[in-house]
Amino acid sequence: MSNAYQVLEEHLRAGRLDPAEAMARHLLESNPDDANAHVAWARIAAQRGNVDEGIKRLERLLAQQPKHPGGLAWLAVMWGDKGDHERALLLARRAVALGARVAQTDVMLGDDALSRGALDEALPYFDRAVAQNARFAAGWVGRGRVHRAQGNLAEAEDAFARAVEAAPLRLDAWVNLVEVELEGGADDAAFDNLALALRAHPGHPQLLAIKHAAEQKKLEGDPLEGALAEVRRLVVTGDIDGALRALQRIAREVGHDDRITIVEVEIAAITGKGDLPGLINAATRIVRDRPTAWEPRAALGRILLRQSPLQNVRMGLAQCEEAWRTSGEHPRAGLFLFEAYAVAGKRAHALALGQKLSQGESAEATLVRGLLGEVPLPQPFEPFFRGPPVDKAEVTAPGLVPAAGDDDKKRSG
Repeated sequence: MSNAYQVLEEHLRAGRLDPAEAMARHLLESNPDDANAHVAWARIAAQRGNVDEGIKRLERLLAQQPKHPGGLAWLAVMWGDKGDHERALLLARRAVALGARVAQTDVMLGDDALSRGALDEALPYFDRAVAQNARFAAGWVGRGRVHRAQGNLAEAEDAFARAVEAAPLRLDAWVNLVEVELEGGADDAAFDNLALALRAHPGHPQLLAIKHAAEQKKLEGDPLEGALAEVRRLVVTGDIDGALRALQRIAREVGHDDRITIVEVEIAAITGKGDLPGLINAATRIVRDRPTAWEPRAALGRILLRQSPLQNVRMGLAQCEEAWRTSGEHPRAGLFLFEAYAVAGKRAHALALGQKLSQGESAEATLVRGLLGEVPLPQPFEPFFRGPPVDKAEVTAPGLVPAAGDDDKKRSG
């Protein structure tokens, strides 16, 4: 392939259609019978949404050159886009037999072999697809699926990671990557990638289901996680003294663990007691070490709302928002964000989020219902935040505490 065609191919792969069209037009003006330029023009039409025009152009080309590999291959791709998979497969097989090297048709044939359980037949197609175009995510996904079916989890993980790198918004790449890591016991990597996937696809049901199952498995398989869950339950129900006693007992038995520190930060954020600057520094370190972990980020965001030399309401809100996204909308992260909105003066945001959270069955949902005025607060209980008297002219939700002003933040933290 000459330099001109290589540049044209790069434009097409990158979706730079205007310069690709200019090059194709120049090639056709120089040689109206240039088959490769006609194929490029058809691809440009298809990428702009006019697949029918692309098909017509390729069929005219193939009427004159019926054995043109590229024309057959891209015609297969376009019929596949139209939903005629049988015709597309027939054209793809013929194109490959004539020597076509198009990643899309290789993936098409690989997927067909994979659907028939012919793993040894499928893998070479996917290998050839990624060799043709290392940024073609579908090829890496197919390669990963074959290796996963064969039990080669390390190879599968690498392939799915390459797919995610090539197409960060491709959901099936994220799902397969996380599932393979969980199957292989790489739970930390799986949770990191789940957070990144939820950032790209907030609240997606498939990702949330995977996350819920993984968290349940972690909770049941790790005694410390179970013990800390009980401490958090005591906190949310208002038994702060009981939570502190339980946390101290756990710390004596386990020793230093960042997960214990995170719960300590959460309690200090609620009570306003303790070495707040020291705990903020500890939470910041944990977030820096594990930037995709939502629990330390949520705790850091919540404690930054409290009065201390390091108080930063804007940063606290940002941390709570990020934790809410990457947690898969966990009720605890939602509770902290609800409070952050109220403290920051975002009353409409707080009301909308509070109404969403209050529909759940968790202890946090019960607490939010109380804060919204739907049910009495658990007793004994000190509200997480306080605000100035409500102006009767303001329209507020029953029980929704208005945002604290600057002076009031200094009093309440």
